[in-house]
Amino acid sequence: MLVGDWECRQNEQKAKWKNGTFQDFGEVKNEKVLITYKYYDGMLMKGRGDDIAKGNWSSVSSIVAMQDVKNLSISELFRHYISSKFEYISDKEYKYTQVIEIVYKGGSEEAQVDGNLRQKLEENCIKVVH
Repeated sequence: MLVGDWECRQNEQKAKWKNGTFQDFGEVKNEKVLITYKYYDGMLMKGRGDDIAKGNWSSVSSIVAMQDVKNLSISELFRHYISSKFEYISDKEYKYTQVIEIVYKGGSEEAQVDGNLRQKLEENCIKVVH
């Protein structure tokens, strides 16, 4: 279902760190991007925009691509959380949502403002028919 070209509307938002917590998500950045999926050596690969011309492809687990996945890593230095959700709408449409949150422990408030990250990415994609 995924193999081929997809025209995607990508929305990205970031939340700033202030006074020990993340603030609300800020301004939405919108862009259209071409995403291509292909099989290479038995693996599903994903490339987007200019990265395709540069040969920058990433592998995608076909099982993970169809689920709601959450991953939390905690260490003495940081907490790292990723939530990814792939919503199948039809053979010609899907929605992908990813939230990433990284919080560094210790350090000054200034270092945390610079280093801590919360980002939300949404891709609404429609298959391109050739």
